Amino acid sequence: MPLVIATGAPQGMPADLAAIAEEQDALIGEEMADLVPRPDRPYSAKVYSALTDAIAKAAKVMGLDLTPERYTEDVAQMDGDVARFLAMMAAAASDYGKPFPVELEDIKGDAELTAITAALTQLAGDKAFAEFLDAPAEPEEVIEEETVMPDGEVEEEEVEEFDFSKRMRRR
Repeated sequence: MPLVIATGAPQGMPADLAAIAEEQDALIGEEMADLVPRPDRPYSAKVYSALTDAIAKAAKVMGLDLTPERYTEDVAQMDGDVARFLAMMAAAASDYGKPFPVELEDIKGDAELTAITAALTQLAGDKAFAEFLDAPAEPEEVIEEETVMPDGEVEEEEVEEFDFSKRMRRR
């Protein structure tokens, strides 16, 4: 596992719930990793290590304490944890108005990872980004839809817009 959350489960969380949360994180990571195409050549260990370091620095701004792994050998495919944190940070960067220079599904090799690493490093040092994360979340938008049924009854349905990045704000 290349990125380890140092804080672990929230204090007081039952062990069985913590285990379920860990399993869910792993599943999400695998799905995110599937979004990133396998590179033509393995990622350079140096480039991949720099990426995980940048993820850890940006995560610190988000209130997460990650410990990145040091790579000594090239990496054939992106790890699920790295992909999961990249997806989370890509959403936050986009909401902030500074999207990553490369979409996750467009990563082909070291050049794209280097561009994303630079963007993460910039975000980690951006005081306005930290303030953005600390700002109160905007209320969720609720859209009411009316449907007229064949019998003339009007059925109202509320649809909430879910913003994944709001889950990442520091508390």
